[in-house]
Amino acid sequence: MSDPAMTKPERDTARRLALYDEILDSLASKLDELPSGQIADRYHRSLTSALALMAGERKAMVALFAAALADDAPFDLLRGERAARLTRAYHRLVQRSDDALREPKALELGIALHTFHMLIVLFWLYDRSPKQESTGKLLNLTRDLFKLLRPMFFLPMVPQGIAKLAEIVSPELKRESERATAQEDPRDSEHQDFNIHRD
Repeated sequence: MSDPAMTKPERDTARRLALYDEILDSLASKLDELPSGQIADRYHRSLTSALALMAGERKAMVALFAAALADDAPFDLLRGERAARLTRAYHRLVQRSDDALREPKALELGIALHTFHMLIVLFWLYDRSPKQESTGKLLNLTRDLFKLLRPMFFLPMVPQGIAKLAEIVSPELKRESERATAQEDPRDSEHQDFNIHRD
């Protein structure tokens, strides 16, 4: 039940947040149930699922994200528990893909995938093309670009860039990953080759 002391705008926002939480839970479950394959294809499926889950509540999501942009908003959709929940789901997506990365790169890529997820959602919310066709084209372009980029992960600049993005967007999870990696046998992380095929 809603708090009777809340104003109508506050009640509306609370309902939209509850709806968003349901969407996140459903999406996390769908990500865990994705069929095997490479990261690019599985990520494309996840983004498609995310937009499909929100499509029926698009007006509510527009209002929620608009409210989140206010400087005094009491909630944050980019960081905090909600963001961490979805980031961990993307982390598992990376770990379970045929071209998985080793830690801590897997978590760092999971953070990056969540970041681009949020950017694509914002693009979709503002997309005025018929049936948001431009967003569909953006999803396909994202998949194609990722397939081109994935074999370049053996180059230092690519994982280093992803690590910097992870530090900017989610420093708490980044530090958590670094602590876990430090406790592992250092030989496990030597000579990470970032092969596009899993051993």
